[in-house]
Amino acid sequence: MSVCFRAVYAQDTLNIRPFERYWTKPRLVPKLGFGIQETGFVEVGVQLHKIYIHPLSLASAGPYLTIDGLIQDETLIVGPKLGYEITAGLLGLATDVTYYSDFDRSSVVFTPRAGISIMGFVDLFYGRNLLLSDFQFDAIDKNRFSLVFNLNTYYFNLRNAPKKKTR
Repeated sequence: MSVCFRAVYAQDTLNIRPFERYWTKPRLVPKLGFGIQETGFVEVGVQLHKIYIHPLSLASAGPYLTIDGLIQDETLIVGPKLGYEITAGLLGLATDVTYYSDFDRSSVVFTPRAGISIMGFVDLFYGRNLLLSDFQFDAIDKNRFSLVFNLNTYYFNLRNAPKKKTR
């Protein structure tokens, strides 16, 4: 009985590589957040998210497509957004372009962002909105704070997450 147990235990530990480094396969995951500029907003969308497994920490990266929704003077303003985010350990960077519209007027904004990340799963970012068009909504301030969740379930079982194939 104890011989059988030892054989199973030894077999299980053969596949453990404590210093292995690799990217997980990219995965389309929900991206949800909220924040504040001149007014509060919500962000909903998807990210093609991948995680880098390293013995010292985790990193993540991927492009995303989300929509911001906010209200100014009882008018709904929506902002489809295209961007890219990269995190490493407790630091994160992102940049995006947002097309805000109230279906009557529109404004295009470029936003570089930086902040604190919990290994790419949760991000607390500060961004600086840079206007790329002539018109700006009052609800779109120069400063932007956001809390965003990248809901990749690979975080809950990294050991069994599919690895990206190497060349």
